Amino acid sequence: MLKLTLLPEEYLTIDGKIVVQLIRVAGGRADVAVEAPRELPVVRGTVLERTGGRRPDCLAPPSGKKARYYRDQVFRWNDDRERAVRAMERVFSQLEQKGSGEEARALRAQLSRIIPAFWEDDLAAQRPISVSSG
Repeated sequence: MLKLTLLPEEYLTIDGKIVVQLIRVAGGRADVAVEAPRELPVVRGTVLERTGGRRPDCLAPPSGKKARYYRDQVFRWNDDRERAVRAMERVFSQLEQKGSGEEARALRAQLSRIIPAFWEDDLAAQRPISVSSG
């Protein structure tokens, strides 16, 4: 089985007759568009199996886990997030200079909860951004 990774708006073709495009990924779901000749049935796997069809042998068995949504979505770092963190850090520094260090520490603690801990090391290696509460 060929496995591909697609970004939103990317597509693949099959035999020049079928086009599959990844529209978007959000909340643990992927929206895809499929263009295929009418004589080729396109059926969602759950519908196929519910109506007595077999799961294709080439597919991994279902994990048995319920799909998780927003909570498990990949956290992608981008320039907008970096600018937002830098702006927040400037505000925290201003609060500290004005004698509101306790409030700045509380806000930094909340920021460190927003940016997942597993990214903190990667972010520190990529850019000098402080997101720790100290």
